[in-house]
Amino acid sequence: MAGHDPKDSTSLRRTDTHFTDALIPEVRRMRIGIAEEFLSDDLQPEIRKTLEKTAALLTEKGAQVECFKAGFLEYVVPTYYILACAEASSNLERFDGVKYGFRRDGEDLHEMYKRTRTEGFGSEVKKRIMLGSFVLSTGYYDAYYKKALQVQKLIRKAYREIFKTYDILLSPAAPETAPEIGTSLKDPMKMYMSDIYTVPVNLAGLPALTLPCGQDRKGMPIGLQFIGGSGMDAKVIQAAYACECSLAGEKIANTDRGGVQL
Repeated sequence: MAGHDPKDSTSLRRTDTHFTDALIPEVRRMRIGIAEEFLSDDLQPEIRKTLEKTAALLTEKGAQVECFKAGFLEYVVPTYYILACAEASSNLERFDGVKYGFRRDGEDLHEMYKRTRTEGFGSEVKKRIMLGSFVLSTGYYDAYYKKALQVQKLIRKAYREIFKTYDILLSPAAPETAPEIGTSLKDPMKMYMSDIYTVPVNLAGLPALTLPCGQDRKGMPIGLQFIGGSGMDAKVIQAAYACECSLAGEKIANTDRGGVQL
């Protein structure tokens, strides 16, 4: 996935793709940052506790872990959904039943388009297409889509400054553990906000890895996210591997003591 594809103009030419060499359980002198905004009141207490425990384990292994203020995370979700919906509106335009994919016949071409797209797309997809078409429309393009692109550039610039200080960022993967299937659509805003920890990575084009680091009281897995600077995939893998080794060692130790497993 990290290699160059001559048929993909978005892929990078790079030679540092021997990522298995980064499987070293060593984080000594590695600087790890945790954004204060990631520790909001909306974060599930069990996830916060797991994050703090993981940070302590990394500190014991010699890493320097500290909190910092990012200052831009409140803009991340609205920026992401403006851009994502705009891209969905543009990319899904081709699924009209003419060349490929699902097709529902009609009395004429217009009727075929209408029935195909009505039956072929779910309600959430339709909602995002409509929102994307709105932000791309004349009169709203500058106010929404263009401004979102400008904010995205500022977010990338902010991350470049952050990674001048830190090697890795540590954050939750989501504010809560996984909900029951089908319940997310009952509260769309809550569903969109559940992406607050992961969409900054997409906006900034950064390598990231989510690692299971514990469980809540219902036995649902708690994931923590390791984020690196642009092209720093190996550091992300190294930090996550070191954390995984530490967690595995603690689980064995707790089992031997008859304690509760992490």
